[in-house]
Amino acid sequence: MSNVSEPVNQQQWQQDGYLILRGLFSPERCAAANALLDELWQQRTDLEHPITIDAWLESAQSRRMLFADAPDDARLSPYKINDLYRDFPAIRQLILDPSLSDVLRQLLDGNPLVCNSLNFEFGSQQASHIDTLYMPPRVDNKLVVSWIALDEVDDSNGPVQLYPGSHLIPPYRFSNGGIKAVGAEMDAFNNYIREQLQQRDIKPVPFTAEPGDVLIWHAQLLHGGSAITDADKTRRSLVTHYFRQQDYRHHFWRLRKEHPHGYYLHRRHAPPN
Repeated sequence: MSNVSEPVNQQQWQQDGYLILRGLFSPERCAAANALLDELWQQRTDLEHPITIDAWLESAQSRRMLFADAPDDARLSPYKINDLYRDFPAIRQLILDPSLSDVLRQLLDGNPLVCNSLNFEFGSQQASHIDTLYMPPRVDNKLVVSWIALDEVDDSNGPVQLYPGSHLIPPYRFSNGGIKAVGAEMDAFNNYIREQLQQRDIKPVPFTAEPGDVLIWHAQLLHGGSAITDADKTRRSLVTHYFRQQDYRHHFWRLRKEHPHGYYLHRRHAPPN
């Protein structure tokens, strides 16, 4: 593993719940990632891997299907392709880049373990949420998320919305005592979050970016996707969730693969709906 090159801004992390790394990746590396996405769309019917796509996000038409079965028009609306890191070294080289891994290692107090990746071409327009609702870590707060800008991001193409300081809100506990979402109880969760935001005077801020900028946020940070006002503009990005490897070293040993600057789960692709 590489050595830590520069300490992260722990004060900002603790206060805001996110960090911004400007220009971490070169324009050439961003262009290569975008070229891979184009190539996959062109060759999707011949792919050997059962990659899935969540198409028509945040619409009544939304569904998960095999990428090989996706019609051409699925690319015209917001979508995400799941877990390309599993089969494409170029994706792993980005999300476990040594400079990025150094920061992740400090925030996690251990080696980063990739548990999923999501490739977007447009803004998600996803409702505000907390990631631990869907993937709670085994140790509290030992989950971080990286968001790599592969396009210019402005107010028109659906920037990520962040709620600074919302990670300090005590986690909502569902009736089973856990923090993982219970579908029938989400109204109560949403009411709790609204009340907490109002009490703490927390308001959303958009994250605008240049290609190569990286945003990292805390496990408990409330965030979502802004509305897209220019449907012709892409907002390509690569989102990755990381657990801490040491919390999983006695489990899933068959599913974990070592990388020079971290680890990643070698697991099955998400099945279609």
